[in-house]
Amino acid sequence: MKLGDSASVRSGLVLSRKLAREPSGIRYPLLNLRSIQPDGHIDLEQLDFYDAAERLSPEYLAQIGDVIVRLSSPYTAVLIDSDTAGAVVSSNFVIIRCDSREILPEYLFWLLNRPEVKKEIYENTGSNMLGAIKAKYFTEFEMIPLSIADQRQIAGMNLLAKREAALLRQLADKKERYYELLVQDIYRKKSEVNRG
Repeated sequence: MKLGDSASVRSGLVLSRKLAREPSGIRYPLLNLRSIQPDGHIDLEQLDFYDAAERLSPEYLAQIGDVIVRLSSPYTAVLIDSDTAGAVVSSNFVIIRCDSREILPEYLFWLLNRPEVKKEIYENTGSNMLGAIKAKYFTEFEMIPLSIADQRQIAGMNLLAKREAALLRQLADKKERYYELLVQDIYRKKSEVNRG
């Protein structure tokens, strides 16, 4: 089955077309290449802002359940949630909106981030020196049809694994900060004793 049979696939907005030349008061968060992390999450602190000349069509704004894919290496797919909905999606990305009766966005997110799929994407960039893939590739992307129940099972396990990995990273960061402060405190106390 082709992805285009179960989802709408379109390129993001060419930003220069709707960019405000002077302050318009219409500002959106903007997905950029920096904000898309290799593990498939969006770093909210890396989002830019986009001042538009007019209100943008919803087709260019991320919606909950959209799968957004980088059109350049490493071709990372991200899943839009309530934190990232409403952001402008630039032409550096393709926007995939699934018909959830046929394909679950969470499953597609997992599928497009598989190493074999990324390798296939890379091989289909052709002679393009920038290594960019065309949005049309995703319309023609062939996938094995699985039942919604099977998709839900795979997607659930993938999202659980990603959540656990994120929590472990947060725990490691907190522990590193804790030990850094502890060592600094010991050093400060020992320095004071040796001075006095």
